[in-house]
Amino acid sequence: MDTIKNEGPSVTVDVLVFAVNQKLDALKILLIRRKSHPFIHCWSLPGGFVEMQESLEDAARRELEEKTGLQNIYMEQLYTFGEPERDPRTRVISIAYMALIREEAVAVKAGDDAEEASWFTIHQLKDAVELIGDNGETLTYHVTRIPLFIGGVSSMEETAYKQEKSGIAFDHEKAIQMGINRLRNKAEYTNILFGLMPEEFTLPDLQKLYETVLGKHLYKANFRKKISGFVEATGEKKNQEGSKRRPELYRFRETVSEN
Repeated sequence: MDTIKNEGPSVTVDVLVFAVNQKLDALKILLIRRKSHPFIHCWSLPGGFVEMQESLEDAARRELEEKTGLQNIYMEQLYTFGEPERDPRTRVISIAYMALIREEAVAVKAGDDAEEASWFTIHQLKDAVELIGDNGETLTYHVTRIPLFIGGVSSMEETAYKQEKSGIAFDHEKAIQMGINRLRNKAEYTNILFGLMPEEFTLPDLQKLYETVLGKHLYKANFRKKISGFVEATGEKKNQEGSKRRPELYRFRETVSEN
């Protein structure tokens, strides 16, 4: 085989790490500030090139640890991005992974070719997403329409991204928006959020978590009916400093019951 004639594109991995804060009122994403070209000093997802002898997931875990110090977290593959001009250096295909963790459970630090690592709180506006960094910096990108049948970004949105200078490198706005959509969809039909709660919790706190991730208000009666088969009362009540109210504590069932 003529390896020169059969040279293919380079492959990278990018990791979307979502977190919910201790108060359960902020959904965040971890970004790094790039220290080198291209997009020097812009914010991006932690990631990098896949080495010849490693799997995609191994590469994602290595890059995440090198860039942020995070390790041993569960992640799943999100999407493959392969637009021909997405990277000005060369033809690059990127495989994105995503993870969801509790913010207080980990400490992040910039490393390798990252100038800085920071959590950004996600704010959904009418037609845009605003990312407000713990470092005081704000990034904004506009969203037009996300076709559900491919879970991706429309051609209309592609134009909007290219015209906008959001301070976010490559096409990572697409990956962030796709990750937000995937996370919200999974929260609706899986138990993906259960791992973010303590062993015992109140139903108002659980509802607050769901509202934060989904980005919308939930009606109390409908929410409690939906999750009733997944939780059970412990028989204990929570003491709240400065309040006479003692809400009932719940835990997740080991075996899901039928409603």
